[in-house]
Amino acid sequence: MKELVVWLIHFPTGSVAILAAVAALYYPKGSSNHKRAGKVFIIAMLTMLISGGIAGALKGSADDVFLAALVFYSVFTAWLTVRHRQPAVGILEYLALGYIVIFGLAALAINPQWAMVKEPGVYTFDATMALLFAVGDVRNILSKGMNRAHRLARHVWRVSFSLVWAALAFGDKIIKMLDSTIAQMPYVVVVPVIPVLWIMFYWLFRVYKGKAILRSLHPF
Repeated sequence: MKELVVWLIHFPTGSVAILAAVAALYYPKGSSNHKRAGKVFIIAMLTMLISGGIAGALKGSADDVFLAALVFYSVFTAWLTVRHRQPAVGILEYLALGYIVIFGLAALAINPQWAMVKEPGVYTFDATMALLFAVGDVRNILSKGMNRAHRLARHVWRVSFSLVWAALAFGDKIIKMLDSTIAQMPYVVVVPVIPVLWIMFYWLFRVYKGKAILRSLHPF
C-alpha cells in the first residue's frame, strides 16, 4: 500500500510541483501565468505532502510524518502570506500559528524517548524550525500584517524551504529507481538543491534592496 501511495501520488505530484516552480520563476512575477503556475505548485505540493505523510504513517516512520507536516505548514503559509493584497491578519493566520506551536510541542515531547528514536536530530531540527516559524507568525499577527517587502521575503523563503525538501525527495526517488543509495550517489540529491538556495538568496537580496517588481502580491 505504501509503495502505491509513493509511486502513484507522492512522486508524480512532487515532480509536477518542481515543474510548476520552474514555470513560476520563468514567468514575470504577478503575471497571470505566474499565478497559474503558483496555484499548480501549491496544490501539487500539498497533495505530495499529504500523501508523503500517509506513506510515512503506513511504514511506521514518525520522521517522515513530522517532516511532511512541517513542510505542509511552510507551503500553506507561503500561500497565506500573499493571499491578502494589503497588510491584514485573519483566522487562517491564527490557525497556522496554533498548528506550528502544536507541531513544535509534539517534537519536543519526543525528548524523553530519544534513547529509542533512530534519528533524534530530526526532532531537534523540527522543533527549531517550528520555533522560527512561530516567531515569524507572532510578529506578523502583532503587526497586523507585514508591509509589501516583508511579505514578499516571507513568501520567498517559505516557498524555498518547501522546494528544498521537494528537490531532496525527488533526488531520493531517482536514486531508489537506480537501485542505489544516497551514500553512493550524493550528487543526485545535492545538485537540485543548489539552484533552489541560489534563487532564494537572489530574490531575498532583490527584495531587501527594494528592486523586486511585483504588479500583484496575490500570485496564488
